Amino acid sequence: MKVLFLLLVFISCPFVLFGQETTISEELKVIKLADHTYLHTGNDNNGVIFVHRGEAIIVSTPETEQETRNLIDWVRGQNWKIVGYILDRWHPDAMGGIKAVHQAGIQTYANELTQSICKEKGLPIPHIGFHPLLELKVGGEKVIAHYLGPAHTEDGIVVWFPKDKILFGGNEVRSQGGWYGNIGDANLKEWSNTISNVKENYGSAEIVVPGHGKYGGVELLDYTINRYKPSKWGNILTTHNIQMSPVFQDYDRIFEVAQSDSVAGDKRYLKEATVFVKHSQKYLKIMSPDIAHNATKKMLSSDSGRLQIYHKATNELMDDLYYKQLYVNLRDDEVEWTVIIKEAIR
Repeated sequence: MKVLFLLLVFISCPFVLFGQETTISEELKVIKLADHTYLHTGNDNNGVIFVHRGEAIIVSTPETEQETRNLIDWVRGQNWKIVGYILDRWHPDAMGGIKAVHQAGIQTYANELTQSICKEKGLPIPHIGFHPLLELKVGGEKVIAHYLGPAHTEDGIVVWFPKDKILFGGNEVRSQGGWYGNIGDANLKEWSNTISNVKENYGSAEIVVPGHGKYGGVELLDYTINRYKPSKWGNILTTHNIQMSPVFQDYDRIFEVAQSDSVAGDKRYLKEATVFVKHSQKYLKIMSPDIAHNATKKMLSSDSGRLQIYHKATNELMDDLYYKQLYVNLRDDEVEWTVIIKEAIR
């Protein structure tokens, strides 16, 4: 009986360890997902570490250089040799720590589109580019980085770990119940098609890790496909006829037209308004019965309305949707803005 008990303990121990959390810093932790794969997560930003035979590869940096250094130090502290770092998109929540990675002498890999965007925006450039697919060996096991089309950004990739059947979806993939998200750099027309391509290639995944939020199974791919599929709004919202009036406010990047406005505290409230927001490559046209504008914080918010996204150079309409809960934040860095929506139907 004693031998049987010890055998049962031995067999069950590896399974107990899955899901175990290790705290690296106040904001950063590591969670074991499978025999060779770990989730690193901080401030709701996710990435992955894959380890085999003493070699490790990391996907996606924490948002800051300090937290990236903390992560690298922890991995090396396990006596694992870091043989590469994959950057899954150009946004700072995926490569904000790239300088720390380069300072640590680690080779970085990214989509050629990511390299081009980084060069254009004056960001540090990943060392090695690929298009559309990169296959690396880590401790003799395959790791595949794959670009399958535009979605959250034009350059976002997924990373496949066949040894553990784990797919890192990055911000291409949404967590269950998550918001529509930041669409400031998104290709909404292709997002659903891109994730259909991801499912076709990696639909055998047992665990899918999104860029933000809780990991799950392949159902996250279906959730994302349906989330961004074009569809009719129906009767959920009614459109409003926006009337031009002499209430104009011209700011550096915001132009407003409204029937009326009022001020409360540090916010201006616009009624039956149309607001244009400028960006180096696009501009937004927001039409809503109610829009709040905080000029000090460079932020717009609206509970419901219609959003149109135009190409700045050609005035081409890139997308047209109705939304629930919109936040536009103007930024002073290379991202320029975040355009966050809770629900949207096109």
